[in-house]
Formats: sequence, C-alpha cells, structure tokens
Amino acid sequence: MDRDDGEDKIFWYLAAASGAHVVEEYFWPGGFLESAKEIAPEAFEHASLPIIVGVNASMIVGCVFGALIRKRSQVLGLSMASLLFQNAILHTGAALKAKKYVPGLVTGLVLYVPLSVSAFKSYMRLPQHRRSTAINAAVLGTALHSIPFVAFAVRAALTRGSDKVEGSEKPISE
Repeated sequence: MDRDDGEDKIFWYLAAASGAHVVEEYFWPGGFLESAKEIAPEAFEHASLPIIVGVNASMIVGCVFGALIRKRSQVLGLSMASLLFQNAILHTGAALKAKKYVPGLVTGLVLYVPLSVSAFKSYMRLPQHRRSTAINAAVLGTALHSIPFVAFAVRAALTRGSDKVEGSEKPISE
C-alpha cells in the first residue's frame, strides 16, 4: 500500500466514523438531543429533531464528499476532519460539565480524535503540504461546526416573530 492509499483510507474512515457517531447519538444508546438540552439549555433551546437530523445527514454527506474530493480540494477533506475533532471536544466538555456520559462521547474520543489527528499528520507529511491549507481547513471546520447553532438562532428568531401580535411588540401570551 502506498502512502496515497493510506491517506485516502483515513478520510473514508472519518466518513464511517461519522455514521457510527450518529448511531451512538440517536439509536444506541441514543438520547443526544435530550442530553444536550439538559446540559446546555441555552444553546439547544431551539434545537429540533428535524434540524439535528439535517445537520447529521449533512455531516455524513460532507465527510463522504470530503473523501471523494480530497485530492482536488485538500481543504475540504481536512475541514471535515477538523469538524469531527471539534465535535469530539464538545462532547468531552459536555460530559465533564454534566459529570456523566453524553451520547456521542465514545465515538468522538475513540474514533474522531485519532482519525482527525491522523488526517492532519498525513497531510503535513506530504511534500506539497502547505501550512496555510491546514490552517484554512481548521478554520473552515470551525465554521461548519457552528452551522447548527446558527440554525437554532434562526429558529429562535422565527419563533419569537410568530409569537408577536401583528404590529405589536408585545408577545401574544401577555
């Protein structure tokens, strides 16, 4: 197996890990959304199952796309590794805050962290690597990971807007 085959496999492993992570969060043992709302109610107050399903489906598709296009766009492949690494860090922080298991913690620590680190190390060993590509990928991964929270904020704004009486600043419930 040459070096390039090993690099390709890392990105496919990341895609598979994202699928395993979703299984841990929602099917076995499941309960991610409830756990997230308990641990960080202000961040997840306006989260909904359809948004979360869309976010996770997008993550898996993004990982597959990143693996497919990695040779043409190293930034995209690495950005997915960055996103998954950050997700593992957030799950770890949530578990520490709650002082208990959080759905997604195991796959985050056991799969996301080592695979993401391997993806970046593998890239940095390439003769044509550029530090700016790795930095751009880390920044893009951060931006992509913020999308769900932006979606929650948009949903919150839309919910507040629908709770107001037409032409009034007072909520209907008052």
